[in-house]
Amino acid sequence: MKFIDYYKILGVEKNASENDIKKAYRKMARKYHPDLNPNDKKAETKFKQLNEANEVLSNPENRKKYDEYGENWENAEAYEQAKRQQSKYKQDPYYRQQSYNQEDFSDYFESMFGSGRQQRQSYRGQDLSAELQLNLMDIYKTHKRTLTINGKNIRITIPAGVTNGQSIKIKNHGGISLVMALMEI
Repeated sequence: MKFIDYYKILGVEKNASENDIKKAYRKMARKYHPDLNPNDKKAETKFKQLNEANEVLSNPENRKKYDEYGENWENAEAYEQAKRQQSKYKQDPYYRQQSYNQEDFSDYFESMFGSGRQQRQSYRGQDLSAELQLNLMDIYKTHKRTLTINGKNIRITIPAGVTNGQSIKIKNHGGISLVMALMEI
């Protein structure tokens, strides 16, 4: 879907006051009103766009979201909720964040809501960090461990030859990687 610039539709600048937006809307709405332009599909379409632009820009909360998130302003709540979920990793006392690559904003919305294409992109999870105590035999032999991550018990396979700082992907858990901090005992 093509981005719709509500400011351009109303013919005002981005820093326009509420009063300027109101005046511009009234002027344009009179010009394109369906009663004054019967059987004119272009005028009807323009009038609908004007109403949509006015609904967004005349509401201070919606205008703030529109200014901050652009074409994805209606999905701002979902984005903020996902951001709050991601911040839970930072607050978990058992795991500390080693690295976090925030997805580009538009990539995030494409992964959550699609981009009009058939193929959906998956949203990569946040890397977690954990310290595991392994003895020498554990390092040289593939074995399984159960960890509790975000209140869920997750069974992981630690491959033979794992090294300090190595990242292990945890399959079927939203692309989460576990960064190993080994403590030899």
